[in-house]
Amino acid sequence: MKTNSRGYNWPDQCLAAVYFFLACGMYYFHDEYINLGIHFMYKFVLAAVLAALSFLIFLVRTDLGRGGCLLRHIVVLSLPHVAILMASVPLWVFQIQRMSQIRRGLSDQIYGLAMILAMAGILYTFGRRGLWLNLAAMLGANFITVAQVIRENGLSVYLQELRALVVTFANETGPVIQQMEIHELTFALGVYLVFYAINWKECRRDRAAMLLLGPALFCFLSGFKRIGAVAVAAAVLVSLLLRVLTRRSSGAFWLLAASFLVIGIAFLYICLVERGIFDYLSQRFGLNTMGRKELSEFIDQYYWIGPDFFGNGAGFVTRLFSDLPAEYTIRALHNDILMIYIDVGFWGFWGWMLCYFPLRVWNIYRRKGLKDGVLCLSLQVYVLVTAMTDNTLYYIYVTGALSICLMSCLLEEQEAGYA
Repeated sequence: MKTNSRGYNWPDQCLAAVYFFLACGMYYFHDEYINLGIHFMYKFVLAAVLAALSFLIFLVRTDLGRGGCLLRHIVVLSLPHVAILMASVPLWVFQIQRMSQIRRGLSDQIYGLAMILAMAGILYTFGRRGLWLNLAAMLGANFITVAQVIRENGLSVYLQELRALVVTFANETGPVIQQMEIHELTFALGVYLVFYAINWKECRRDRAAMLLLGPALFCFLSGFKRIGAVAVAAAVLVSLLLRVLTRRSSGAFWLLAASFLVIGIAFLYICLVERGIFDYLSQRFGLNTMGRKELSEFIDQYYWIGPDFFGNGAGFVTRLFSDLPAEYTIRALHNDILMIYIDVGFWGFWGWMLCYFPLRVWNIYRRKGLKDGVLCLSLQVYVLVTAMTDNTLYYIYVTGALSICLMSCLLEEQEAGYA
């Protein structure tokens, strides 16, 4: 079989190209959908294609060791989605919720599960190199938009507005750079930047990782989100603190303690929102809460804090905002932590959080050790911080980036080349 100068055989190179273009399309078509009576997002369809293709490759090139490793982690990563569905089914039935809400709730979770399977499929086919192939596809999709914006407005204008955006910490956002506000993809790139920061020693020895770092940072800054930058800093700070705390004491204790502390902070945040934290910040400090004060006041009527709040079922909040009259311009709550609480209630929220934090962190710590356990916790802190003011828990690109970074930690280093 013919190989190139670096020893990669051409069938595997072609397979890498197929995966790259499928993934690139998945990341580029972030809002488009197929209408078959029920809307199917292109990104979901392409994620399902990637998963199916990977399963076929598994049948042809069966590696039970790698497949079993990924399957165990697929189960762990899927548990938060399963927890939401288990909490929602009785609510859908006994509250006799509309079928449109049930479809929305199901699709939110199914989309996330499809993305987890797609990322596992990439890693099965290409080993740890799949982590960088996926990032390359994300950047390829982002640079298509960059090229379109520069072609229409000019490079100098683009760079001037990008500089103003970064220097003013997003207080000054020009009309050209606004076209790069692809929130879902930008937040997903943030996951990779946290991975770079915490795994810097390993990443700097990887040629593919270093080649993609500059473009990743450029695209992240082009779609700059303040909460994203804060979340990256928070995640890195958590990793540094944990490394200090675990030098002379049990890593397992501090990882689990930090995981439960994060859950407590998330619940406290919900309590503060219910008590009017955004109204307080607006009046006391004159902060521009970007409409979140009004959103909080609007949603207050649909929940309360306490163990007797059982929720409304998954899909309730997204369906509620979709059904608002045309004069309402905001179509999302921009607070996924609160949205999950409203959807699945007090007990469902705690079940979801336990699956999301301690269980995942303990699974990776037990299999790979303290270093990767800290990485897992830090990456999830990044997602949780962004979810305080955005929809990142339901952004499947973020779910995918988080999943592939976590699953790649479980794979042994692969030999040069693909598959």
